[in-house]
Amino acid sequence: MPSSNSQRVGTIAEVEFVRECLERDFEPHPTTTPMPWDFLVSCPKGILKIQVKCTTTPHKKSAYKVGMGSGCTNKAEMSRDIDLLACYVMPVDLWWIIPRIVVGPCRTINLFTSPISKSRFKQYQNNWSLFY
Repeated sequence: MPSSNSQRVGTIAEVEFVRECLERDFEPHPTTTPMPWDFLVSCPKGILKIQVKCTTTPHKKSAYKVGMGSGCTNKAEMSRDIDLLACYVMPVDLWWIIPRIVVGPCRTINLFTSPISKSRFKQYQNNWSLFY
């Protein structure tokens, strides 16, 4: 059972991720031991290692900041073994599916929800095609 609000939010995001995968006929498998990724997903592209991230609070006018570190201290850089990040912006119910290599060594990224945004991550908004 989650013990903090951030753990609860993370759990909600993971449940939503599983729902999204199942609706697309992907098979999400949560890790049973501590791993750098949250899920192995069997999909048309093969088996992908997915890290789920979530944010709930706007950082800028139409942006949400997402931390790329792991653990509650957000210290460590994200593992290079991860294939894709699934970033959930809970208040607007939107996903960004971003290749790990695109994020690089960034500690945080900003996801802009505006339909006219030209941000570097806009092309990954609801881009579930990366699983095909």
